[in-house]
Amino acid sequence: MLDKKRILLLLVVMLFALNLPAQDSRPKVAIKTFENPANFSRSTIGNGLTDILTTELQNTGKFSVLERSNVDELMKEMDFGNSEYSKSTSFAQKGHVLGAQYLLMGKITNFSYTEHAEQRQKFNLFGPNTIERIFQQRADVRVDFRLIDISTGETVISQPGEAHKTNTSQASEMDTWYRCTSSGSITAELTSSLIGRATTEAVKDIVRKLNALSETVRERGAGAALNASLENLANAKGQIVAEEGGGLWIIGGLGSANGVQRGDRLKLTHENLVKDKAGKVVYRKPVDIGLMEVTDVSQADHAEARLIPNQTGGATNPQANDLVSVDMEYARALRGGNKVVTPSPGSSSGSPLAAGSSSTNSQLEQLLKRADSYVSDKFWSQALDEYKQAAAINPNEPRVLQGEALSHYMMGDFIEGNDSADKLLQAGSPLTVPIAHYHSMGTCTGQLTIQRGKLAFLSDKSDGFEVTPAGLAAVEVRKISKPMMANEKAPDWPVLEIKWRDSGGHEKKYQMIPYMCSKQQSLSGKNFASAFPMDDSDVREMQKLEQSMLAMIQKYVK
Repeated sequence: MLDKKRILLLLVVMLFALNLPAQDSRPKVAIKTFENPANFSRSTIGNGLTDILTTELQNTGKFSVLERSNVDELMKEMDFGNSEYSKSTSFAQKGHVLGAQYLLMGKITNFSYTEHAEQRQKFNLFGPNTIERIFQQRADVRVDFRLIDISTGETVISQPGEAHKTNTSQASEMDTWYRCTSSGSITAELTSSLIGRATTEAVKDIVRKLNALSETVRERGAGAALNASLENLANAKGQIVAEEGGGLWIIGGLGSANGVQRGDRLKLTHENLVKDKAGKVVYRKPVDIGLMEVTDVSQADHAEARLIPNQTGGATNPQANDLVSVDMEYARALRGGNKVVTPSPGSSSGSPLAAGSSSTNSQLEQLLKRADSYVSDKFWSQALDEYKQAAAINPNEPRVLQGEALSHYMMGDFIEGNDSADKLLQAGSPLTVPIAHYHSMGTCTGQLTIQRGKLAFLSDKSDGFEVTPAGLAAVEVRKISKPMMANEKAPDWPVLEIKWRDSGGHEKKYQMIPYMCSKQQSLSGKNFASAFPMDDSDVREMQKLEQSMLAMIQKYVK
């Protein structure tokens, strides 16, 4: 009977364990309701758009999105409008009341819809021609959002989510637009309208950018937790309280409560006391006498450890009250902070040895891989952070200098961009810039390569040129006027115009624009105005980038 009870109890325990929720390592995000656009401050557009975002972000499975019911009220209490508040410890404390690691907040900076009617003649084969009314429609939505680390108040990502939609229709959507802006509710009518489709695309743009960063955000959270535990460990101090026997000692003041774990290395220090003739202690001199390895941490404030033999194979036995502290270098390595090479027996040091060059190369490649992925998503500040970390490993690596140059340029840091480009070209490596080539048939993309004594362009369609200084006729930054833009409704565009002579002596020219400046993911089937929807400040930045490229060509090619 007793055996049956034990079996039943065991089954209950097993079922309970199976139903325990798995540890969720996904970043936990609290979403603050987005601020309404300035021209619709009394609407609830921000609330409706935030609802869509919450659903879409949950559907990715990459984030744990917290319930919004208490988020906005807590945000008011936290007074996040005060920029200094995010730097205070109170911000982190109140943020963690939500159980959140990150706060996502944003403002709808553009929510516009325009349409105008045109009269067109409709040709009928079996009757008289008629006049029909056609509406030219355009919708623009942009949300500037920030993802903030609650524990530090630091902005992890600051980007816009945006979409631009155009349409030609026989039906006006102006009434739908008015109903949307007056109520702000996300109805089926709004979802299917042009402004509704633009809203959905803008939200998806936000989700895409967050999704691309999800692994980095997760690693960042894990890294923050590791640093916090290591900081706690660094402050932990203990002392020898008893000899257990069998080469083991008991340490007081260190245990599981400090974050000490089995395998940790401990530094053992004996305090030599210097006394005068009267027996009074006049000087205390700490002396490192060896290393210990933790063998058990089953108690919160005590640990068991063994002495590690020194280089000669002997050991200085600990004494009661000898001080013990954690070897932090080894602790970090043991917890995955860096790679460990286990010291050989008899080594004079129990600290982890530095990883070899293969580990360093692997780390460099990982950093460059992450940086390149950020570049493809146009997350320039995140890309630059990765390139800077890679530069700490190898500052002369051409891919590092190339990435730093382009990231600086796209962030408007032209002095720093030119400095990185100079270092790259001086070392004999090429500077490669994604370029869109404008011609009568549309646009194509490719790579413009600048290096000592050579300038080359290779498009994705395998056409282009490669010239030496003798074949280079002229290079300048100039404007394409609107008539040359096939009557596109756009400002005059600055282009890098390159003229060269082919093998027959005939002069040719290409008009180019840095493709990195495009607000679209692809130029396929798009004209310049739709591929580069910019305001005047964007155009000025693009012109500065082209002037930097011109300066590099004049310095290193000509």
